[in-house]
Amino acid sequence: MVIGMVSSRKMAMVVPAGTEITRQGVSDAGKRGCVMVVKPVARAYILSGHMMSSWFVGDWLLRKKWPAIMAMFLALAFHAADYFGAFYTLREVPGVNNTPVAMYQPTLLSSTMSVASMVAFTLSLVCVLTRVHSQLLWMTLRTFDPWAIIACSARGWSARTFSRYWLQQSQSDAGWHSDAGWVHNYIAYGIDLVIILQFSGLLILVEAADIPKDVKRIFVAICLLYCVVISAVTLFWSEMPDWDTDAEVQILFFATMAPKSQFVSAYGTMAVLLTKAAVSTILQKNAFMYLRCHYEYCMDQLDTSFAKLATTDPSCIVYADFRLALQEIGISESHIFAGFNRLDVDHTGKVSLHNFRTCLMDIFAEHPDASHTVLLAKFCQEAFNHVSGYSSLDSMFGTVFSQWRRMKIEDFGECMYRSLVQDASLEKLFRRERMRTQSLLFAAFIQVALCWLEERDFRKVERDMISLGLRHRSYGIQPSYVCVFQIALLQTLCQNLNGLSLQAEISWSVVWSHFVVAPFLQGLVDLDGERPAVYRAVKDLLVETKKQPTCIQSLVHNLHHVVGGFWDWNKLFRDPEHERQHLAMLLGFLVAVADDLDAGEILKARQRIRGIANIHWDRGVVPRHMLAFQHAMSVTFREVVGPHVFTHAAESSWAVFMQTEVLEILLLAPFAETQDRVEAWACEIGCRSVDLKAFASLTDLACLDESMAEKGLQRLQAESGKYHEELTVNDVIKTFCDESMQHPSWTFEKVLENYCKMPPARDLYLSGSSELLE
Repeated sequence: MVIGMVSSRKMAMVVPAGTEITRQGVSDAGKRGCVMVVKPVARAYILSGHMMSSWFVGDWLLRKKWPAIMAMFLALAFHAADYFGAFYTLREVPGVNNTPVAMYQPTLLSSTMSVASMVAFTLSLVCVLTRVHSQLLWMTLRTFDPWAIIACSARGWSARTFSRYWLQQSQSDAGWHSDAGWVHNYIAYGIDLVIILQFSGLLILVEAADIPKDVKRIFVAICLLYCVVISAVTLFWSEMPDWDTDAEVQILFFATMAPKSQFVSAYGTMAVLLTKAAVSTILQKNAFMYLRCHYEYCMDQLDTSFAKLATTDPSCIVYADFRLALQEIGISESHIFAGFNRLDVDHTGKVSLHNFRTCLMDIFAEHPDASHTVLLAKFCQEAFNHVSGYSSLDSMFGTVFSQWRRMKIEDFGECMYRSLVQDASLEKLFRRERMRTQSLLFAAFIQVALCWLEERDFRKVERDMISLGLRHRSYGIQPSYVCVFQIALLQTLCQNLNGLSLQAEISWSVVWSHFVVAPFLQGLVDLDGERPAVYRAVKDLLVETKKQPTCIQSLVHNLHHVVGGFWDWNKLFRDPEHERQHLAMLLGFLVAVADDLDAGEILKARQRIRGIANIHWDRGVVPRHMLAFQHAMSVTFREVVGPHVFTHAAESSWAVFMQTEVLEILLLAPFAETQDRVEAWACEIGCRSVDLKAFASLTDLACLDESMAEKGLQRLQAESGKYHEELTVNDVIKTFCDESMQHPSWTFEKVLENYCKMPPARDLYLSGSSELLE
């Protein structure tokens, strides 16, 4: 979209033929004029990218951002080196008043570098031209700055060419110049002119190109640096070759001055123009480089979205209308609530047009072609991310993988080893003389797990982690060690990254807990067979511990001394008494959860836990707090009821209960709408295996027909690797839990519909891997 401010009398001259003007009106920027919103014709590019894709490296150039930037950087570097005479030889010639003047004499290398600079500029231009929108370029050329840049570039080239011509004429008069030399000089003048036009043209095309904002910032920063260096060095280097201080020239309407002064003035003016462009693009998120208008004028699509939502009162949006409209497009309840709260800036229960446009402006600027549905879905997702720290699974993986790539494996392993051995329960497992080997094994375990997850074949990762857990049974690894390992992992990441943001901590916790710890524990402990005993043991253990008068006091002390835990527990509570009351309530709550699980009321227990998730996250509780609580509670059990009650079996039951029935449920609470519905379906069918009839009963809840159910079942079999085996209820629950994490803002119905329509996830990942690299 392009914005132009012009007088109404000249509007017909400015708007290209066939351009759609979607809105006109008086600007609200304190200036008279007309605001136009122009929607360019789709794919109205000057140079089609299909031409480049036929080249040997054309497709690669289209997918990457840095080749065009690197080519332009090299072109400017070569041109600057050429200007400062890095590849020339020097000769003294007489000036206007017969004063000796140094002059560059061309060499084969200097000519080669000039041609290389021109070729590099050409490559940058071709890359950028495939993104240049013709309508946007037209509107850009209607402003002053682009033409001023062209004029300054031409003025600088003319000044330098005149100076060199004058000095070469002096050489010729003295009999030092041959006809072949003149031909060479004219070719050099032509190449220099082409380079200057390429440089100025590139600066204008970047403004009109459909390229990322950071690329524009880099472009303008490099060009600004080039202009500043060229003009500053020329100004302060008094004996710079190729300039005769006594020569004078008048170019166009400029005052008579020396060519050197003309050159400095031209490049200085261009540096000022580029400074203004740099301020616009670097400091102001959504501003253009040269166009005088802001994206806030380009709000016609947002106005249309507002009108669709404001059905009860055309002047504002109320929550009931907002909720109904977003439910129809498949947005989940939690995301609708977060989105409306972010729109309701004044907390009045109503959203005005001004607030609606202000809140959605940034998303609209990043996705100007997004539909009404996509725009609102993205906004609600970002609003939910802002308040909860949760993003989609792809974003979480992106955070985890990018941060892990910044780690040095050996240093990370040693740091994690030192964190682990600070815990007395783990120190005895490791030998000090094998520290380096053990630390590398820790880092290698994390590396392998993350490499498996990068393949996005979650069922394969689950099978591999279960096998890994089975092998670790023989190593003496207890379920309680998993908690300490997670705390050490987060602590080590925090140390190596100079702190973890809320989003990064939640991303690591969700990915590690759900995809690594859960299946690892399933292999380490026979969860299906031992769950009833786990629930009963934990309930008895908590009830016995709560009876002891020193329980809460001991727990508070241990919480503040967990190795690798948080030292800011006091920030969560008003005072020590409030902390003790809250922890006593938490223990009572866990007793109720264990009782529900022991009675077989699994859905009730999980809904109870999810109900307090938002309360805890809003209070500033993060996953590491819960891990520290789990570990501190283990120490408290040992101190309060003694080792004869808190046996190894009881300790394992507590670890399994906290990891699988508390921590994972809390972490996945934002994705629970789909999981709740699937678990309710699992309770209703009352069987462990799933056939087409049972699966169709699930898809019936989303109003899908039998053919869709059959496709969904085939995909589930393909992803689970169970073509000839029976699918279990747990396979279905696990699959749709992961699917809801992929699309956290979607409703249950939309998640099921999308799953049944799409091919297996692994096929999608392999076929789309090249696109993801873009």
